[in-house]
Amino acid sequence: VMCALSAGAAAEDGVSAKEVFVGTSNALTGPIAVCGAVTAGANAYLNTVNNAGGIHGRKIRYEVLDDGYSTQRAIGNVRRLVSQDKAFALFSGCGTATGAAVLSAIERESIPYLFPFVGLDAMVQPPKKNVFSLLPLYGEQLTTILDYVAKNRNVKTAALSMITIAGNEGWTKAVRAKLQALGIQLVDEQFIEVTAADKAPYVTQMKAKNPDMVILVDSSPGAARYLIEMQRQNWKPKVITGISTLSDESFLKTAGAIGEGAVVAPAVVLPPTDPRAKECVDSLAATDKSIEPSAYTMFGCLGAKVFVEAMKQAGPNPTRAGLIAQLDKVNNLQTGISGPVTFNASKRQGLDSVYPMGIEGGKFKILGEPLKLQ
Repeated sequence: VMCALSAGAAAEDGVSAKEVFVGTSNALTGPIAVCGAVTAGANAYLNTVNNAGGIHGRKIRYEVLDDGYSTQRAIGNVRRLVSQDKAFALFSGCGTATGAAVLSAIERESIPYLFPFVGLDAMVQPPKKNVFSLLPLYGEQLTTILDYVAKNRNVKTAALSMITIAGNEGWTKAVRAKLQALGIQLVDEQFIEVTAADKAPYVTQMKAKNPDMVILVDSSPGAARYLIEMQRQNWKPKVITGISTLSDESFLKTAGAIGEGAVVAPAVVLPPTDPRAKECVDSLAATDKSIEPSAYTMFGCLGAKVFVEAMKQAGPNPTRAGLIAQLDKVNNLQTGISGPVTFNASKRQGLDSVYPMGIEGGKFKILGEPLKLQ
């Protein structure tokens, strides 16, 4: 009987009698190397599960290949994982441009692509059988947090800085429409490359218009450089907001004091200082004490939690089709560190809410109840 079970399990790519092999491509180096924290958080939680015996007696083996935020390297990594290494699933990862490349590379494959830190509309619109996302779309994050800011701050004018990556046209339209609906005048628009390090000319242009609110759609390091340049030019708008990259500790560590009282960002997960984050923080410390807990490690942990729960429910002989079928049954899953997670055949974005988050006393602080995405 045991031989028969082992032979049956081995028939599925990435599954053997003792392990399930999953992998991903991620920017461990390059302009958004901060993305490495996402897969570090995921790996730490998987290690905790493995140390407790694994899932139905199998350990999860997790391989992360560096793409340096290069789309061509990301495609090469995915082809290796799928065709050569025979991974059971592509799990986690980070980077919108590289995420779009991965999506194009696996669109004709049956391999599950699960929970990358990618806010790209094409991930979930239209729904794809093998693709599941947790990160709320950037357009929805922006319209939700702008509505919150308008209700809680006296904002009449705004400036937008948007990185020129896949999906940015749609996000820009969403911001324009929301500001118009709120009666907020958009006085400045800027479109920049994600690799642009010098923010001085952009801040100078904004400062000349002196908007009440600045909307930053940029990486965590890029957004932090904006605030540093604002301080250098002795200018601070009333409100600084944007996407969830502003809720990561890499942003806080660099720009926290400058953004004190001004930053209002949409947070997908609770900050690691929240007592409810203890399980994820402890798993990271047990795996690698050199990595500081952050929103990115927390997001990786969130994805691992959902993946592990689905694998448990999928049964002792996992298949790709079985995992996908089980994920489609996830309904109101309470992770403890995010809003509830729900998937079905027509809904491939699992989270429907974000936390309003500010900076107070040098730390991130949740400002209120979760905000339903708009």
